[in-house]
Amino acid sequence: MTEAVAVAAHQKRQVGFLLGLGILFFPLLFGWMLLRKGHSVLSRIVGFTWMALCLVSLIGMGSASKTSYDNYKEKAAAQSSSSNAPPKQQVQSEPMKAYTSAKVAQDYDDNTVAADMQYKGKRVKVSGRITDINTDFLGKPYLVLAGTNQFTGPQFKFDKSDMSSLATLKKGAQVSVVCIGKGDVVKTPMFEDCELSK
Repeated sequence: MTEAVAVAAHQKRQVGFLLGLGILFFPLLFGWMLLRKGHSVLSRIVGFTWMALCLVSLIGMGSASKTSYDNYKEKAAAQSSSSNAPPKQQVQSEPMKAYTSAKVAQDYDDNTVAADMQYKGKRVKVSGRITDINTDFLGKPYLVLAGTNQFTGPQFKFDKSDMSSLATLKKGAQVSVVCIGKGDVVKTPMFEDCELSK
């Protein structure tokens, strides 16, 4: 009986220092050694749990790098298409078109697709009556000019450096701004990179 216990004790394996390091840093390679006879159930559970965690993190890193690569491809495609665009001098030599804020609002109300073709990504001059002077959640100032109704007046975003100029304005005043069209949000025309026009 004592001889059998001694043999059983002799067959029980301990996870040595080197094997422990191997499992810690290279679990997918060394974790399988825990399947040899003599290792305890606890050491196998701990080793294979660690292996599973490392495998999941590797898969997560792979999908994150794929997402980064996809983003990189999209940016590269956007840059190559912008490099095919006409030079800035040619774009600037085109005469800037001027509109009223009511016309801009009416155009977006009538047909968003046609309005985007007319305003989105283009530098235009828009004139109208100020209905609101405010700041967005980032603290950037913007103006709202009168549209076809009180809810869809076009919004014109400025840089923070324009705060002092906008601070002199009052609701109800007529103003002209030069901006780049940004499309619409729920039929509200949006413009950015705005400057007050003389």
